[in-house]
Order: sequence, then structure tokens, then C-alpha cells
Amino acid sequence: MPDTRIRMLGIDPGLATTGYAVLDKYDELNNLDLIKSGTIRTNSKSTKSTRLGLIFTELVELIELFQPDEVAVETQFIAKNVKAAMSVSEVRATALIAASRYGIPVWEISPREVKESITGWGNAPKEQVQLMLAAQINSKEIPSSLDASDAVAIGLTAYTLRRYALMYKQEPKQ
Repeated sequence: MPDTRIRMLGIDPGLATTGYAVLDKYDELNNLDLIKSGTIRTNSKSTKSTRLGLIFTELVELIELFQPDEVAVETQFIAKNVKAAMSVSEVRATALIAASRYGIPVWEISPREVKESITGWGNAPKEQVQLMLAAQINSKEIPSSLDASDAVAIGLTAYTLRRYALMYKQEPKQ
């Protein structure tokens, strides 16, 4: 019987830079393949609606090209800068709408959950998360961009949450 592949699209939302990663995991194998990762960058001189439209268009293209089974998006942490927090929330909404357009289930994962899952410590710096990924995925190199490596970590954490959810008969939000 062939292994079942689950393809995950991890998204680290940000208005200036949104990180993404496409990951494959097979049921019977204990490893994860990084298929593609990168960033979507927007021009700070463009209007917010133009920037959100670009992010949406790029995410839709990724969904159509890679056809993920599930999407994982990082949730917003409480920030001191309300304006920045609102922008990240709007990008999150853009990602959720893109996934919803194709009926793809979404895992919403907090930054603390990602850090705990990858490093074992919820307050780990982004650089430590990036270093720990090397031992956990099949790839010759981890993305150098912190936004892209965060997206890899978000996708990897979704697989971990998925395994526990299946044990307890839970499903991601849709």
C-alpha cells in the first residue's frame, strides 16, 4: 500500500514580506521534504490595497501550482505597535481567503507553538528556529530568509499538530 502524501503550504504573514514554504510529508516516513520556499515582497510606496492584492495573487498562484492539501498560517501575537499588528492581521485574512477560495483546510498556529514545536522553547529567537530546521527536514539548505524559514517552521508545526489532532479526531478549521 503506497504512503499517503500530505502537502502543506506554510505562510508567515507580513505586509512588507510574506514567507511561504511548500512541504510534503508521507504517512509512513518520518521525514519531511521541502519542495519550495521563498518570500512575497511588496513595495512600501504602494497602497495597502495594492500590496494585499499582490500577496493574494501570489498565494493563489502558489495554491494553483502546488495544490496543497492543507495550509498553515501563523496567528498574530499581541504587539505594541497596533498599526503593524493590524497590517499583519490583514495579510493573515488575505491568506485565509486564498485558502478558502479553494476549500483548503487551515491550521492557525501561534508563534509560541511554532517555537516550542521546533526548538522546545517558546521564547526561542528566530535564528534558533532556523538552525533547528536543518535537522528536521530533507533539504540541502534551509532558506536564508527568516520569513521563508519561519514559513517552513509553521508548516512543520502544522504536521505535528495534525498528528495529535488525528489521534483525538480533530480537524483544522475550514
